[in-house]
Amino acid sequence: MAIDPDPSKLETTLTLRDGRRARVRSIRPADANMDRAFFAGLSKQSRYMRFMQHLAELTPRLVQQFTQIDDTREMALVALDDASGDETIVGIARYVAETEQGESAEFAIVLADDWQGHGLGRALMEMLIDGARRRGLLRLVGSILAVNTPMRALATALGFSMHVDPDDARHLIATLELGRP
Repeated sequence: MAIDPDPSKLETTLTLRDGRRARVRSIRPADANMDRAFFAGLSKQSRYMRFMQHLAELTPRLVQQFTQIDDTREMALVALDDASGDETIVGIARYVAETEQGESAEFAIVLADDWQGHGLGRALMEMLIDGARRRGLLRLVGSILAVNTPMRALATALGFSMHVDPDDARHLIATLELGRP
């Protein structure tokens, strides 16, 4: 699947291993309420694995930061389910480049609990990786809790190298070298 360098044009539908379908597109400012609802529906463990701290709710500032992105240095994908008739976010994957001309970007991903383990995370990460390469980024880097076995396995399967964070042994630094475009 090709990703247009303009993230606002990205839209595709994924079919997961269990047959469920999710529409994937770039996040929009209008997704703020869905983003709040998505976060509220995550288990405490999923919230902790993503944010590495216990957050009860997303602040208005965080919602704005997460939904009003700078397309020149960020890519944020939402996976949407409309099986119930109302569209809901079931996954979010993003990267943020260190600067507009940066060579490196930090990635993060979180999935609704009942959508984990069905291939959605891998598909979203593959789309992020492809988008980062198209942008000319040289590497993706992310911090993963050492106890987050599923994320560690996904990162390893996608070719990320991992080492213990020298500042906090509870975290691993996952790095994927993307190479020169």
